[in-house]
Amino acid sequence: MVVGSKNSEISSYLCTQILSYTTFLTFNMILEQLSLLNYKNIEQAQLALSPNVNCLIGANGQGKTNVLDAIYFLSLGKSATALTDAECIRHETDFLMLQGKYRSALGEEEMISCGIKRGQRKRLSRNDKVYKRLSEHVGVIPLVMLSPADEQLVSGGSEERRRFMDVVLSQVSPAYLEALMRYNKCLQQRNALLKQDAPDEQLFGVLEEMMSEDAALLYGERKNFVRDFVPIFQEMYARFCNEAPEMVNIRYESHSQRGELRPLFERERAKERVVGYTLLGPHRDNLELLMNNHQVRREASQGQTKTFFIAMKLAQFLYLKSVGEHRTPILLLDDIFDKLDAGRVACIVDYVSGDDFEQIFITDTNREHLDSILAATQRDYKLFEVKGGEVELLEDHSAHQLSDLATAEDKTPNT
Repeated sequence: MVVGSKNSEISSYLCTQILSYTTFLTFNMILEQLSLLNYKNIEQAQLALSPNVNCLIGANGQGKTNVLDAIYFLSLGKSATALTDAECIRHETDFLMLQGKYRSALGEEEMISCGIKRGQRKRLSRNDKVYKRLSEHVGVIPLVMLSPADEQLVSGGSEERRRFMDVVLSQVSPAYLEALMRYNKCLQQRNALLKQDAPDEQLFGVLEEMMSEDAALLYGERKNFVRDFVPIFQEMYARFCNEAPEMVNIRYESHSQRGELRPLFERERAKERVVGYTLLGPHRDNLELLMNNHQVRREASQGQTKTFFIAMKLAQFLYLKSVGEHRTPILLLDDIFDKLDAGRVACIVDYVSGDDFEQIFITDTNREHLDSILAATQRDYKLFEVKGGEVELLEDHSAHQLSDLATAEDKTPNT
């Protein structure tokens, strides 16, 4: 009985470990195939992708970024740019369709589709089942995109840094995304009330109660995020700093630090009716970026600014990988190497060649530049050319292709 009991305990333990391991594997999703129809300047394209590195080369304005943006759209349900859904539809057409076939390490297949018609709501589906709410999908396939536009994280207004927090937290907390959407909807209604000559005071109270509740949730999530994110960011900054690393920090600023917002809404209402919009709340939060206890955008050199926002985005990758279900995000690197000095390029290439990363997409305009990057990564890859909205496979250096070539060479008779 003792032996049997012991064997049962061992079997139970092994089953638990195997289940835990296989569950972890299913979380890492690879994009195998991507289909685009009438997306921005791309009339139609179908790409069979590498599970490792995928490169898109072409001149500016040809559609490289649009391919990456389609991948972003399938993960987060919207464009990475400021365009509305309808503005993503190719000119002189009435609809667009995006489809991605993903596969886990265990071979499980996921089909994500998005269709948009002018004048209608978009339809986002997973395995042919249409989502009722966007929050049900965001985070299923985590993703991080790094582009030259991310310099606005440092030099731009506070809305850029709020958006940074929102993109990260929406991928790890459905409750956060739901609260954010509710808050923004109430905010629009309250701003409309503030512009009226004789607004409904009771409606003010209802909206402010709802906004106060959602603001408390948003504040708590953002505060915890900054607490956990800053050490990851500081380590990443030190890694990419070519010289002696400066002391860098990120400080979270919020009206919610004063406590519940509802009494503040009531107190500020008269002033807000004069200006016509809401002066406080999470839509006014900010991340103060610091270097040696001074604001980065005032003190940092151009090189330090680039190091700062690159470290923030790659720290975002590690943060997403470390929380929740430990899914490894897809990484999109959009035309960043051409804008950086050789030292920072070498650091990034060396880093993303490591075991922390799985599937990576890179765009560039310079073929020689791209070849040197690919040689440094020493990973399987596929190379596509994008020209005039058309995408063509140029090279396939994926593992199965190389294996097929080796087999063919072995079968070639000696002469």
